[in-house]
Amino acid sequence: MSPIIVGHRGVSGTHPENTRASIQNAIDLGLSWIEVDIQPTKDDVLVICHDHNLERCSDGKGRLDEHTLAELKQLDFGRWFSSEFAGEQILTLSELLELAEHSKLQVNLEIKIDTHDPAHVVALLAQELASTTLPSSQLLLSSFSHDVIEELAQHCSQFRIGLITESLSNQDKAALIKNKAFSCHLNYQNLTNEQLDYLTNLGFEVWCYTVNHSDTFPLMNKVNAIFTDFPTRFTKTQ
Repeated sequence: MSPIIVGHRGVSGTHPENTRASIQNAIDLGLSWIEVDIQPTKDDVLVICHDHNLERCSDGKGRLDEHTLAELKQLDFGRWFSSEFAGEQILTLSELLELAEHSKLQVNLEIKIDTHDPAHVVALLAQELASTTLPSSQLLLSSFSHDVIEELAQHCSQFRIGLITESLSNQDKAALIKNKAFSCHLNYQNLTNEQLDYLTNLGFEVWCYTVNHSDTFPLMNKVNAIFTDFPTRFTKTQ
């Protein structure tokens, strides 16, 4: 089978990751799926950003959750990548969901936590999703954190849930089953045929990250989806 091509943080190989420009490019390319990262601000607004610190992908400093949304909206999240994208603002989850609804884009929301309370972050997410008119079929919620996965299973059970892991462990297997996950998201470099068979036999979809060259992933046509920074490398051949 040909896997679903998921734009990783939008189209992050050619655009600043997790920005409106990156996501709009995915829409313009005709992608059916993107993956983005969400985390809370100081004033409990969920925004689209991967790192917990601001330095790599903006002109800000310090932790994202030490800044209010108003403060973050003053920062430039595009110029670090290229002057072409200067002035890109951070996106809120609400803004992203509106964009996805208008374009019928399907979105994998990865919940990022480190020092955050998993229950609090998932409660913020559940509240946000309760107010959207985006169909649940357009969303997939995922996290590396088993605590987040448990909270999602309890409070966002109407949505599909994906567990992310670097390499499949016995704890991962138990969490997938316990929380009735839809999918397991694995580092493609660590996926084995045995793990693939185990997951598919139990009915879990297998999504793999981050695949930027097809010749480096011999199992590519056996998995359900791949995340990539360069989707046109794969869509051109489909």
